[in-house]
Amino acid sequence: MHHRFDETMDDEVKIADALNGKVSQLIGLYEKEKEKGLLYIDKIGMLEQQIASMATEIETLKETNRKLKFATAFRSKGDAADAKKIIDELVREIDECVSLLNR
Repeated sequence: MHHRFDETMDDEVKIADALNGKVSQLIGLYEKEKEKGLLYIDKIGMLEQQIASMATEIETLKETNRKLKFATAFRSKGDAADAKKIIDELVREIDECVSLLNR
């Protein structure tokens, strides 16, 4: 009977070793995925900064475009409709500012 006990112990040790190996593999895979996740978080942060920078650049370009349209409308004598449209936009913007100041 002592022989059968040793076989059972050997089987249990083999099972424990196999489980230990699987757990080690699982931990390794987890660590690798965790690193990937951190890299993705960094990439997302970088992309968010790029988006914010581009949004700022777009707003600057829109403002520059608006100023150029304004200047062009008043330089060209034949396009009074564009000049009137731009003046109307400016008046609306001024009215909005006055309205905000009156609150």
